[in-house]
Amino acid sequence: MSQLLPIAYGPQTPFDENERRLIDEVHRMAMHSSAPGAADLGRTIEQQVASLDQLGAVLAGYPSPIRQQQLGERKRGLSTLVEALSRTNPANFEFFLPTRAIVGRALVMAESNFYRLLRHVCVDVCTKDHAEKCAACAAGRLRVCLYTKLAEEVLSTLASDDHLDRDIRSKAVLALAQIWERRLTYRVRDFFPILDATWEARQRVTATGGTLEGMQEVFELFKAGCDPRFVDYFVRPHPTDDEIQAFREFLFGRTAEELKRMSRRMAHQGSNSVSLRDKTTGNNDELDGATAFYEFFRARHLQAMARRMARIPGPKRTAEGYVMISYLKQMTD
Repeated sequence: MSQLLPIAYGPQTPFDENERRLIDEVHRMAMHSSAPGAADLGRTIEQQVASLDQLGAVLAGYPSPIRQQQLGERKRGLSTLVEALSRTNPANFEFFLPTRAIVGRALVMAESNFYRLLRHVCVDVCTKDHAEKCAACAAGRLRVCLYTKLAEEVLSTLASDDHLDRDIRSKAVLALAQIWERRLTYRVRDFFPILDATWEARQRVTATGGTLEGMQEVFELFKAGCDPRFVDYFVRPHPTDDEIQAFREFLFGRTAEELKRMSRRMAHQGSNSVSLRDKTTGNNDELDGATAFYEFFRARHLQAMARRMARIPGPKRTAEGYVMISYLKQMTD
């Protein structure tokens, strides 16, 4: 067998040292495997790495969103970005995004798909012990991409919400600028640890329903490592009805409307419990579970936005959105 050459990474590669080690290990196992199609999968990994390196170079070619630039007689930088985006609305927010932000979003999705590819290679052609270890690493990297995308969506919603105070919207834009500037190294846990820990914990909890009070789910969240500040926000004195409903959506994975119907049905039937199938866990597959968790957030996000725009009853934000507003209020300028 000819000597296997290592994968060559470009100067603007989006992969850090640990990620490169993972990729190289999966690539090596694929190229040395006797399983049908293994060599083709190995070459696909090489092609995908090259494409992602090119996308990283494209990202680096666009101006930083936080540095001052001169465009003829016009100057732009972080202050003008904050001013522009904090005056947008959901209908025109995308139009005012810096190109670096748009390319960065594409990069995050491309990386997510790449880590799914690595998992498939591990399952299909690698030896069991190595496959389990590498698949778990790929799952972890996918979650990093997922959480970045989720945080960006939460912040984008707040930045473009013309019902919020300009101060909160401006702080949301400042937080977004950090994502766009540090796209290759950004980690939600470094900037918003309350969300990172809570999302990690929620994926380890299976909602069962019961009385629909949520006490069991809250207890399991704490056991799974949820940031106490997340729960504290919703159990503080006098939370609004919308906040309580948003938290219940987060706990049970059902819309506020569905939960109300279930409660009415329980009362009508004289029942004191209901059984739920948790929609956030996928098919007990870690990567499929990550996709299911994103859908779990996205469904709540779209429903909340629809209520807000149509001015109909129900929570107007996700639980994460309400907590993020509180977090931003406490941020110093």
